[in-house]
Amino acid sequence: MRGFANYVMSGRLPAATMAVLFGLIPGFVLISGAIVVLVTLRRGIAEGLQIMLWALLPALLLLRLGDPSTVLLLVGALLVSWVLRVTQRWQSASIALIGYGLLCQISLRFQQAYLERMRTVLAELIANGLPAQAAVNGEVTPLTADMLLASYSQNYGMFQMLLLLGALVLGRYWQAALYNPGGFRQEFHNLRFDMRLMALLLILIGAGSYGVAPLSEWLLVFTVPPLLNGLAVIHKLVALRASAWGISGTGLIVSAYVLLPIAAIAYVVLGFADSVFDFRKRWSV
Repeated sequence: MRGFANYVMSGRLPAATMAVLFGLIPGFVLISGAIVVLVTLRRGIAEGLQIMLWALLPALLLLRLGDPSTVLLLVGALLVSWVLRVTQRWQSASIALIGYGLLCQISLRFQQAYLERMRTVLAELIANGLPAQAAVNGEVTPLTADMLLASYSQNYGMFQMLLLLGALVLGRYWQAALYNPGGFRQEFHNLRFDMRLMALLLILIGAGSYGVAPLSEWLLVFTVPPLLNGLAVIHKLVALRASAWGISGTGLIVSAYVLLPIAAIAYVVLGFADSVFDFRKRWSV
């Protein structure tokens, strides 16, 4: 990966070429976004903008087909990485990330054609291989395209945030690997959000959980920063204790991410708790 990042940063043409190439490969748009992040972090928003404009070429083709997610990712990658470059604070970048997630969620209201296309795709998936039934409130009910579309729509902002977060983390990792070896690991281990921000997010999540509109539609968007904080705590704990436990640190980290789909709530709670108790400071003593 370091060799690839070094090639990307060898000039504007290699960066633009790779950004366009990975934008053309289904499932690899995150790499294209990470290239925009890397260039912006290292060379500034003007240079990052040029790479983003090239990367938008395949993204605009998808937009014409009704899928705006790649365009949103690339624009978000440019803006959020610029915030991180200017402030050098993950908290500021996370606030920008929340704003991005909210905009993505709100944008669905103006994308009826895209939602109709998604309904068609989901109906085809059900017809061609997805289970025909699903458990809802303990009862087995027929699985419908409308049911899947409602779940997708509810989680759209969070999905887009996580995709952008992945691009941001990868781009920052590349930057550290090239210009500050070991810096990303230290930065991530020390990542911790201000208790005031976390308290505000907790209030918003609580209000959304009780059905306060429109916060109930944005509920999952507010969980991403505490989730990131919780993962940082886990990484630090593994770095401090894995050798003493006689367990592979890499294995523990991989296990933590494998368990993420079912343990996400626990990680979010851990992130909130760390903002109050600062576990890493206590463990380091």
